[in-house]
Amino acid sequence: MSANAVTIVQEGKLVNTEVSQLRLGDVVVAQAGDVVPADLQLVEARGLEVDEFEITGEIMPVLKKVGAADAVLYMGSRVVRGAAKGTVVAVGEHTEYGKVLREDWEDEKPAKFPLFKTRYLGLILALLPAVLIAIVRTHQVVGAVGLYGLAALALIVLQNDALFRSYLTNAELKTLQRRGIRIRSISALAKLRDVDLMCFDKTGVLTTRRMAVKTLYFADRVAQGDDPLADKANADIAALVKLGCALGNDVLFYEKLDLATPVDKALLAYATHNGVDVQATLARYQRIYDEPFDSEKRFMASGFARDGQALYFLKGDPDVVLRKCRSYVTTDGAQHPLDWEFRRLQDGYLDAVSQQRDTAIALAYRTESPDLPPTGYTFLCLFQLENPLQPDARDIVSALAARGIRSMMLTGDRAATAIKISAACGITAGSQACLTGRVLERMGAVEIARQSDYCAVFAQLMPSQKGFLIRFLQRDGHRVAMIGDGPNDGIALRAADVGISYVNDSSPIARRLAKILIHELADLSLLIESAFRIERRSRDWKVFRIVIIVASLLGLYLYVYALS
Repeated sequence: MSANAVTIVQEGKLVNTEVSQLRLGDVVVAQAGDVVPADLQLVEARGLEVDEFEITGEIMPVLKKVGAADAVLYMGSRVVRGAAKGTVVAVGEHTEYGKVLREDWEDEKPAKFPLFKTRYLGLILALLPAVLIAIVRTHQVVGAVGLYGLAALALIVLQNDALFRSYLTNAELKTLQRRGIRIRSISALAKLRDVDLMCFDKTGVLTTRRMAVKTLYFADRVAQGDDPLADKANADIAALVKLGCALGNDVLFYEKLDLATPVDKALLAYATHNGVDVQATLARYQRIYDEPFDSEKRFMASGFARDGQALYFLKGDPDVVLRKCRSYVTTDGAQHPLDWEFRRLQDGYLDAVSQQRDTAIALAYRTESPDLPPTGYTFLCLFQLENPLQPDARDIVSALAARGIRSMMLTGDRAATAIKISAACGITAGSQACLTGRVLERMGAVEIARQSDYCAVFAQLMPSQKGFLIRFLQRDGHRVAMIGDGPNDGIALRAADVGISYVNDSSPIARRLAKILIHELADLSLLIESAFRIERRSRDWKVFRIVIIVASLLGLYLYVYALS
């Protein structure tokens, strides 16, 4: 499906039409590689997996089934695997993605402040008696009037807090800009001082946009993801694991590496980190067998030949992979038949991964396979994959709390993942409280207000729901800042008192709607410190101004008294 054409069912036949011609009720056909052109209610799906990162922020492709609670394909999402038919239920700006695109993108105009205010008259009039006395005593009208004018101007400038705050703000802006932070609205920096609630997106903000190998579970030992196994495991088994990570995926051509799934990217990164040249490895091995990943079967298999030797890899859901294995291997290279003890061990590993709310992927191999498809694999290891926290996430949340700013997570990701990440970065402390978008749809305003007082995690939110929550929190008296990086954060960034995104690692929509652009999460501390520094210096200036004004008035009247 091209960017401008879409396939629909018309009178029992497949017909190509322009996306702009789609109407409610049309039945659209989508397959792997297609970008969904409208919001569709599924009517048929075969092995359908959809990348909804741009809509929900979910890093893993989502399995879609007819009749399920989330049997909707959202405009802007991408079909990763399988095929589907869906009835158009929303088009254009009425879709979830369209609601983001129709947000007002106008830049905020610079704030203006008057040089003179009526309240300045009091002190200026207080100078008149001294000036009149000076004129009468000295008969120097021009000199007295000139002195009065200079004194009056000085008092006006001294009383103009907005002028001095603008000077302080511009000085801070220059400091921040030297650090690469872009402030697209001066008022946004001033508003940060009053923010009492900081809302975070999850993926790309509190966590990275990638998955990573955290732990490897073998039959006889457990190794951390950054451990190359060089001095702990048999060299042949270590090499086999790395080779399986490099070859055992759906990446047929090195040039399409960027299109790999998050799981494949994590395993490829593990192989690269441990010294494997993936491009050279793909070139050395000839692919002789390929069974792509299927959402229903939950595994993929691939076979390779080199120097007359055949090597097959099986990767996927641990339970599925185990059922296809007859033996397992330990790190010393010894093979053993599968038994109850080994299965019990794997169940324990899977429970550990599940409790940490990470992803488990199993890898098996076979060196000879006269039968196709190959059977009777040997279980190699279990990978635990995580979506790592940003290095400064926990420190930032702690720093905000020290300033009296409460942190909250608004994400389109799954509830279990959101709870895990919120606990890891300190937004929650062991709490399992989490509200989802579907629950919010059934709640009244009063109940949402009550729940939001203690619930800090909102998951499975649509972009419009993020914006609704922020506006609701504002009506409840909060000053809200939002930091996000995806198109799904656009409405929230626009609705927040202060919208923050990234200079580089964010979508064009997020960059366009945010008022402040940072390079990394640690820059948030610099922003908050700058806002408080402006406020602190403004208070100091007010005290200094009062002292100067009082001293000036006293000095003037003492001078006039001396003349008399």
